[in-house]
Amino acid sequence: MRTRSFEVNAGGSPGSTDSELPPLPEDQARELEEDLDAFAGGTEFDESLRPNRESGDSTDPESGQESGAEYGDVKPGRESAENAAEVQANETLRTDQELLGRHYPVRQLVEKASNARKGVIEYAQASVANMKDTPRLLARHLACRFAESSYNRRKKKAEAVAHLSPKNPLRRLREKRLYKAERRFNRSKTRYESHRKQIVGRLDDVKNNMESRRKEAIAKLAMRRNEALTRRALRREFRQQGASHLEAARATKEHINSIPEDQRRRIASALLNAVEANKNSQEASWQARYAERASADAQNRVESIGGQLQQTRTELNSMRQQAGEIANMESDLVSVRENAAKLQEKADSLSDDSANKFAAMYEAVKAQQQQENMEKAIADYNKRLAELQRQETQLAQSLIQAQKDVENTGKALEASVQNEIAAKKKAKATQQARDRSVENTFV
Repeated sequence: MRTRSFEVNAGGSPGSTDSELPPLPEDQARELEEDLDAFAGGTEFDESLRPNRESGDSTDPESGQESGAEYGDVKPGRESAENAAEVQANETLRTDQELLGRHYPVRQLVEKASNARKGVIEYAQASVANMKDTPRLLARHLACRFAESSYNRRKKKAEAVAHLSPKNPLRRLREKRLYKAERRFNRSKTRYESHRKQIVGRLDDVKNNMESRRKEAIAKLAMRRNEALTRRALRREFRQQGASHLEAARATKEHINSIPEDQRRRIASALLNAVEANKNSQEASWQARYAERASADAQNRVESIGGQLQQTRTELNSMRQQAGEIANMESDLVSVRENAAKLQEKADSLSDDSANKFAAMYEAVKAQQQQENMEKAIADYNKRLAELQRQETQLAQSLIQAQKDVENTGKALEASVQNEIAAKKKAKATQQARDRSVENTFV
């Protein structure tokens, strides 16, 4: 019998050490619980969690040409993988909330509740089926563990006689047993994995079904939204042509049936683009006004700080002109202190019965008051001078920062003005594209 080498891997080679066992039943149970939690969170029908990037044909405001004509047969939200790049480059992709906005709230609520109810029912059915299949999954997992243990033992035995000749009977016997153990292990592992994927796939099917139902509901509401926008655009066009309200409504009802679905999508997308561009233009105008006000406030602050700084410097120069008087006062203060000390000493030397006691005490107090006044004047001068110097430094720094703010606000104002001009230009272009898309329906 032909011998087989044991140095093949587990997928067809027994000698591989990279084959690992699937997770234990506890891990499997934990994964099922996580799927349960994920599904429970998915039943909330939160449209912001999984946005359905519906593709509506847009109008290029720069070129003024309608986009999306090359793939008019592609339905919104159902583009193929080959057309994904083209759709991304030529269409404005919008989420469900951006597409529908506040329209059809009751209908969206009904679809949401219906989808959640169906999802709960499907999840309950899938949970019951998984619960029934769990014992079989456990049995196959144990069988896989036993097969792996047998495979590892056979592998070690085969490696122990690897140095023998390929025609050695013992080596051939152990290689044959290793080959059978490998096939048994791969077969058990395949059964376990397929059964496990079947259990997890049921929960995935529930979530996928909910997502598909949600997309279908959004697509249906989006189609109704496109038709409503097309009717509104046609009524406006008829009114501009001089028709009355009743005539515009009747003409719109007759004319809208002749418009193809892809052209309705282009008209609706052009309308949405025009509304969005108009909002952006208004916001840019408000930002330009705010930037202008900020620039004026910064300029006023520079002028105010400059005036305070000029006043402070004037007062500081006046204080510095008094520096000579303060220096003379400091030099006179020494003699005043000595004179006050002498008078106090003289007054203390006289007895209380002396007739000159009161006069000496008066002279001593008067000299002491003069000393205190001079010391206070010098201290006030130094304090005020230091305060003015500190205030001058702070105002100078504030003036530098204010001038930088003026420069920054000036740049921001210039950018806001340019942004406003661009936004108004884009709004005008989108309005012209909207009018052209409506006029093309009469061609």
